[in-house]
Amino acid sequence: MLALLLCVVSAGVTKVNAQQNAQQTGLADLEAGYGSTSDWQASVNNLSYPIDVKDAVIFGSDANSQVTNANVNNYDYIYFEVTDFSSERAVRVFFWDPNQNKRIDYFLKPEKDKETADYSANTTVTSEGTYCVKIPDGARLQGAKTPYTANGATDPYFKFSKIYLTERETPFVELVPYTLVYSEGKAIIPIAESHIRATGNVSINYSTGEVTNTGTGSLIIYLNKEDLVGATLYHVDTEGSLDPTLQITDNVNGEVGGIYNSRYNWAIANDASRRDKIGAVTAFKYDFSNTGTMTFKSIYILADQLIAGTTLKDIASLPYGKWGAPANRMSQYVENDNGKTNNIDGAAHNDVLYGRQNNGDAAYYVDLTNCSKIIFKGFSSNGVIRLFYNWSGTDNDKPIEVINDFPKTDGTYVFDIDAFKKAKGLTFFHLIGIKSQWADVTLSEVKVEEYTNVISGSGIDRTKKYLANPYLTSIDATGVTATGLTLNVLNPNCLITANAGALSNANNVIVNGTCANLVLTDGHPFAVPGDHFTATSASYTTTINATAQAGTLALPFAAAIPEGVKAYTLYYTGNDKATASEVTSIEANVPVLLNGSGEVTFTGANTWVTTAPANGLNTLVGVYEDTTVPTDDYVLQNGDDGVGFYKVLAEDPITINPFRAYLTTWGAGAKVRVVYEAEDATAITSLEAQDVVNETIYNLNGMRVSHPTKGIYIKNGKKFIVK
Repeated sequence: MLALLLCVVSAGVTKVNAQQNAQQTGLADLEAGYGSTSDWQASVNNLSYPIDVKDAVIFGSDANSQVTNANVNNYDYIYFEVTDFSSERAVRVFFWDPNQNKRIDYFLKPEKDKETADYSANTTVTSEGTYCVKIPDGARLQGAKTPYTANGATDPYFKFSKIYLTERETPFVELVPYTLVYSEGKAIIPIAESHIRATGNVSINYSTGEVTNTGTGSLIIYLNKEDLVGATLYHVDTEGSLDPTLQITDNVNGEVGGIYNSRYNWAIANDASRRDKIGAVTAFKYDFSNTGTMTFKSIYILADQLIAGTTLKDIASLPYGKWGAPANRMSQYVENDNGKTNNIDGAAHNDVLYGRQNNGDAAYYVDLTNCSKIIFKGFSSNGVIRLFYNWSGTDNDKPIEVINDFPKTDGTYVFDIDAFKKAKGLTFFHLIGIKSQWADVTLSEVKVEEYTNVISGSGIDRTKKYLANPYLTSIDATGVTATGLTLNVLNPNCLITANAGALSNANNVIVNGTCANLVLTDGHPFAVPGDHFTATSASYTTTINATAQAGTLALPFAAAIPEGVKAYTLYYTGNDKATASEVTSIEANVPVLLNGSGEVTFTGANTWVTTAPANGLNTLVGVYEDTTVPTDDYVLQNGDDGVGFYKVLAEDPITINPFRAYLTTWGAGAKVRVVYEAEDATAITSLEAQDVVNETIYNLNGMRVSHPTKGIYIKNGKKFIVK
């Protein structure tokens, strides 16, 4: 009895053998979890046994967050020995579950009922004796308290003469949340102890998938913060039914709530009310109340395959993976001593063609993870080249892929990065170098096909970043097989090619070559995938400067001219002259000069949409992305000589916005004069003014002005504006 007596009066119990044959540990000897060791020790070291149990926190914390707590993974129960009983009172024990991102509340139960007790049910301590709480798998011990009454108890309800934990008979298996791995749009979640836990009266046979419930409890499937953007369905194939309620837990909100559209399925794509509110999913939880058995046969998540249009790029245009400016281009990445360019002719035997091959060079790589293919043009006299990839920097980990079927005569060879990653089980592909092998090699071109990966697994972040790219102009979403998916693209002019009904986007979706509603926004880039498509309805809104009352416009569709606006095509007719011809409508991709003021909208119906150049002698060149105008061509400006087309100088480059045009001419002076075919044309008359040295300038009151400031003036009988 001496050992037991010493335990009662000490602040903590340090692994002593008492009445039970299980080894016991006191609160003060636990390893701290979240928070600091001192925070936990400050709470439990201040305990003085026996503890008066009144209306108060007994130890630790009851906060609804990750606060001070202790690691109890190696223990199965926490015991409370009750003495000096005077009246009934409930005692709650708090645990923090980091995987569910929530606090778990359990109540003390008599030790004799520990195997069958429902610890989540509110019950009171009814007599002296030993009570306990089963420790949830993977949870942290956070604290204990009694409920508060209005005035608070001044006398104890009873005392705790001892609080201790017993060690698990079998070692705790550390839970590793499962990371979704998609194959052809489907991710199967294995039924395994590594990421699935049964709590309360629920148990699971991981070999057979059979779930048994003898009271109440949960089956929790832990995930590695999986973002389900693009996912359409979470599904469990079962045999038998206990009608559990499916709960979703995320890393932001904790447990979101029951998913009632199905006991075993969550139609993610169609459940916007929940899908848009949750963050990265950390757990699917099934809460059981009915007793009996059922079998979980398979668990999987389906995701829409969303593949963006591929772009062919020179390998020298891609940035390094780990390097920033200025050493972020392939031309600087290639070894200085081999002098290779993108036209490698007659390379020496066993020579490095691109990149590096020496130990310590692993940091010098180009990241091709987001590329689908490498396309070589050239030949190797023995049909062999080697690729160095995903290299850690030591000879022990220096992956080399030997290509034995490279063309021996001039031709094209395609290295399929996607297939290679899948075959090797790779999640990324870093190209360290390309090397010949004892043969002459000539490469005339090395390009890569770059695209955004499938919305799934490791591709999610890249896809979201891709959709957030303000310069993204088209997406191929024909791989989307579900219905009603919304794609939130940052560029409002981005075109999405999809199957009928797949997307809920109202604008800019092309189905079977037709876009029902094309809405183009000024100032954002635009491109047509392929040669053309048809728009049932098309519109574009812009603002014509009220002061200049002039502007340029390039539209990819045929449109009517709004009321109050005049439009002209321009044809070059001399070194300093362009002739303006008024048009009654705008043709697709035929740029025009505008006369008008304020916000105007151009509309079209049942029209081809194209950015392919139209036939004709129009000297205006339309652009659909931010474009730097070539030196010596002309841009419409309100300059020193009024509104006109001014030459672009090499030392003063000019960039124009999408849906604008510039004038291309040959041999003109500083400014091009515009004349009108119609004799009664009065629009944009200031464009007719040519450069005249020392011409007299007057204000509107007829007074001579030597140095005009802002305002309207008259020169050579015509008005012009100084801004």
